[in-house]
Amino acid sequence: MTGKQSVTIVTYNGIDGACAAAMVLLKHPSAEVRITSARRIGQTLAEAARPSPAPGEVHVCGVGVDCDWEEVSRSLESLRRKKAAVVWYCGRGYLDDRKDAFAGVCTPVFLDADTNTAAVCKSLGLAGAASAQFLCGLALRDPRVGMAEDVAADEEAFEMDFIDASIAQYFKYQDTAAYEGAIRKLARRKYDAADARMVEIFRRTGYKYVLEGRSEQMRELRRKIGAFARLDESVVITGEPGVGKEYVARLIHEGSSRATEPFVPINCAVFCGNTSLANSMLFGHVKGAFTGAEQARKGAFATAGGGILFLDEVGEMPLDVQPKLLRVLEDGMVTPEGADAPAEQVNVRVIAATNRDLTAMVRDREFRADLYHRLDTFRLPVPSLRERTEDIAAIAGITLQALSEQGHSRRLPAKDLRLLQSYDWPGNVRQLIKLLKRCAYLKLSVADALKEERRMAAKPGDAGSAAGFMPRCAAEIRPLKDVEREYARKALELTGGNITETARLLGIAKNTLKKMARG
Repeated sequence: MTGKQSVTIVTYNGIDGACAAAMVLLKHPSAEVRITSARRIGQTLAEAARPSPAPGEVHVCGVGVDCDWEEVSRSLESLRRKKAAVVWYCGRGYLDDRKDAFAGVCTPVFLDADTNTAAVCKSLGLAGAASAQFLCGLALRDPRVGMAEDVAADEEAFEMDFIDASIAQYFKYQDTAAYEGAIRKLARRKYDAADARMVEIFRRTGYKYVLEGRSEQMRELRRKIGAFARLDESVVITGEPGVGKEYVARLIHEGSSRATEPFVPINCAVFCGNTSLANSMLFGHVKGAFTGAEQARKGAFATAGGGILFLDEVGEMPLDVQPKLLRVLEDGMVTPEGADAPAEQVNVRVIAATNRDLTAMVRDREFRADLYHRLDTFRLPVPSLRERTEDIAAIAGITLQALSEQGHSRRLPAKDLRLLQSYDWPGNVRQLIKLLKRCAYLKLSVADALKEERRMAAKPGDAGSAAGFMPRCAAEIRPLKDVEREYARKALELTGGNITETARLLGIAKNTLKKMARG
């Protein structure tokens, strides 16, 4: 290899993957870095072969193959025809049984080493360099390697968390550049204040609020979350119950300039039209403001000072409170319940969420237009699970893995996955996770669990029955189109899917029924 031609490094997510790529950067500091996975390696190599001229060298750092081998082979042949020298490293043995296949299309460097990083180090002759020795030691701390027995030193702990935090940026915000940038910094071992802040935030939240799913809808949602997080403006998150609206709000907080300041969630549904309660919770109250107010109390705006106030189910906000909320949003001045004048000025970013149609509420004079426009700087719709059924497999897999780690092992055969994908999921991701837990804990079959879901939905007084469509308080009011959709689908189910008969029973045209059932 000449070293004068362009060089491409291909690696995967993880401490060993990052260290292996950083090791190649010690030899080729200006190399391009591509991040992939065992599932996408064929596609990634094809993309690497596309430019003209192709790279002179391609270093594949321990990436496995969990895709069609023919796709990988074709991509490697394409690189070879363009005079690219491809070296595929593996030091952990998991590719050894395919060494002959690799040898036909590239140069496999499969060594008996503890890590992929060590294999790269030996092959490139870097064992004597202090930076290389550090990377080899750090790679041993990859949980999938499990070779390090002592506790990581502070410096190593920072770099381990730095790698994980940069990987998390992809799963939280679809940020494809953060991990690559982290690998380059790892090779130089030079970090800045922004890196330290990213690690600080990651140590608090980890992967807790990741929104699972590989569908294009979720990729786009994550990109928008990242973009909106950086803009210090109000956001209205919309979506059905159970789609993860609070997760979205917390990710916006985590990715914002206010991430180290408070995140204060308030569920407006608890107000149930009680103006005094809403005023007290949001703006605080002075001593003696009402019966039982024996001492002054700070409200949510004051508690969230400098950070983010999350108003969940904002459509349930009492009308009488909305002018006061608008005033705080306009000038930051908070007047506690029972006070004659503002008590303090706050700097708070407000994120609101709702499963209701706020524009319709504005038209019906159930929500103030000026407050709506003040909140609705950015609107962020979260897709329902029925709109992205291809994500059910990923969500189920992660849920079942977590249950297995708790001692409740459960497999998901293909026929059960098809059953899950065919269900409507009115409760969205929350309902799916609940059902999988019930299957694991009670040893229920997926088919029986789904039957139970349908039976419970049809019980009198529940949302799936005619009686259940009648709300018992403002918090239970639902968009009419959702009620119509559920009623139409239930009617179709009861007639065995007979559209003509269902339309006759409902007294509507068949096309109207079809439109209603689609929602």
